[in-house]
Amino acid sequence: MRSVPAECSVASRAARGAVCGLACGVLLAGCTSGNRADADARRLELRDFSTPSAELPQDAIRMSPDVLAGPTVEVAVVEESVDVNGRRLDVAEARGEVTSRSADGRREVDAVTPRAIAVEVREGQTWPVEGLVGQVNGRPIFADSFFEPIEDRILQICAQQDRVEARRALVEFVRRMFKEAVDSELVVAEAESKLSPEQQQGLFAWLRSMQEETIAELGGSRAAAEASLEEERSLTLDEFMRERRDIALARKLLNERIEPRTIVSWRDVQQEYELRKAEFNPPPTLRVGRIRLAAQADAQSIELVKARVAEGKTFSQIAAELKLPEGGLWNSFDLPADGIAGLPFSDAIKSRLAALEVDRVSTPMEQRDFITWYAVLAIDRAPARSIYDRSVQLQLENEIKGRREIIERERYIATLRSRWVTDDIGAMERKLLEICLERYWR
Repeated sequence: MRSVPAECSVASRAARGAVCGLACGVLLAGCTSGNRADADARRLELRDFSTPSAELPQDAIRMSPDVLAGPTVEVAVVEESVDVNGRRLDVAEARGEVTSRSADGRREVDAVTPRAIAVEVREGQTWPVEGLVGQVNGRPIFADSFFEPIEDRILQICAQQDRVEARRALVEFVRRMFKEAVDSELVVAEAESKLSPEQQQGLFAWLRSMQEETIAELGGSRAAAEASLEEERSLTLDEFMRERRDIALARKLLNERIEPRTIVSWRDVQQEYELRKAEFNPPPTLRVGRIRLAAQADAQSIELVKARVAEGKTFSQIAAELKLPEGGLWNSFDLPADGIAGLPFSDAIKSRLAALEVDRVSTPMEQRDFITWYAVLAIDRAPARSIYDRSVQLQLENEIKGRREIIERERYIATLRSRWVTDDIGAMERKLLEICLERYWR
């Protein structure tokens, strides 16, 4: 097939369209004017369609070179230096965009490449290269793919001032993230193996619908959705959909396997309430005030207090006049069932507080060096919460259910580890820790 230039092709199509329009007009005129002679009508021939007449107008459209040009790739690189334990690391982050221009000159993003991070290794610095750590469910775990999503958090931990605490936190963080990664992989693999063919088809249809909704929410096109996900979460659209799929599968499996083992009965709620009855029925709180003055140094203040008491002033008024901190509050105590008699006070203090009204000043307790007045500032009584309170029942049920879910989940994952993990978990964890300490800890 011989290629035809764009301008010639457009002109030929315009000419053929004009010829076809002319032919249709002639035929229509012949049909509507039957009284004309056949000689007056123009006879159409095949060459009228293949070779247009010179009398027909020809319009040529010149296309912009930007429109005819192919897409371009632009790579943005951001370089920065990170201080880790007094050591400078040069980190470069790169991301590419595939763009093209439309006929009206607008720039459109066709695709966005995943983010790539590179760390410059200085001369003499050891940096373990990518290595296979182990396999979980036949899926290999590589060091770079494991550390890349959590690298920022690792650098933050390593930059802590307390070196002992920083190293402990780093080891604990890597162990926790590795355990979560293994557990997630095991649950997803088990969930996939339990799907029937009909469920697999339903899952595929759900994912397709979810992908269309995601694209519609994030710009209306796949390129716009890719750019938004890359900017917000450093994920491609396929990675985002795979994450949603794994979450859905894990939730389905855990609901089927763990939910039946975490049922909470009414008897369980009653027993939990009895164990924590004091929490829902706290005792009253007694707030005691005290004015304590030195017999020699505060003689003037002592006379002032005696005068105000004789005038019938309350404890709060006297404490405000003396500018005592916190209104003269001494301490707060949980009031036992036998009242003030059960408090850890001396008999002299108990006798002065026993018959006092709230905010009234007691008789002075005179000692060799000090003179003291006491007062009951307030008795705070929190509302009691019965087991028949709906909010109490829901709280206890949720807490019991949450504890049981943790226990049953650990038991179930332990059984999955014995069936799915192909390598030693401990050896994989130690290898990751060795690579992490060699790379980031100095």
